[in-house]
Amino acid sequence: MVQKVLIIEDDLSLLKIYTNKLKLNGFEVSMATTGDEGVRKAKVERPNIILLDLILPGQDGFQVLQMLKNSAETNTVPVIIMSNLAQPSDKKRAADLGAVDYLVKSDISLVDMITKVRQYIKQE
Repeated sequence: MVQKVLIIEDDLSLLKIYTNKLKLNGFEVSMATTGDEGVRKAKVERPNIILLDLILPGQDGFQVLQMLKNSAETNTVPVIIMSNLAQPSDKKRAADLGAVDYLVKSDISLVDMITKVRQYIKQE
């Protein structure tokens, strides 16, 4: 069964890089560039995992994470935060809101990202 990943990221070049890498590794990928679009897609498409940026137009990633975790349709979907915000307070806030992991974009390779995605999908 093909695993579906929803990426919520407003940086189009990063979105393209993540999408290509995930597709090359056999994942089906859905994309959203705003938090509202991401929440809508998550409810309709029921992805196996969500990669969520924190800096988004409109609602930020923390608000999106809270909406995903407060919705019966999406509250069991693992969410990995992918951000350039590396403050311990941001990581703690994301964990408190229900994120399964927090990856700092500048510190993680695409190979490591794929490994993390596989790890959390297997735990479902």
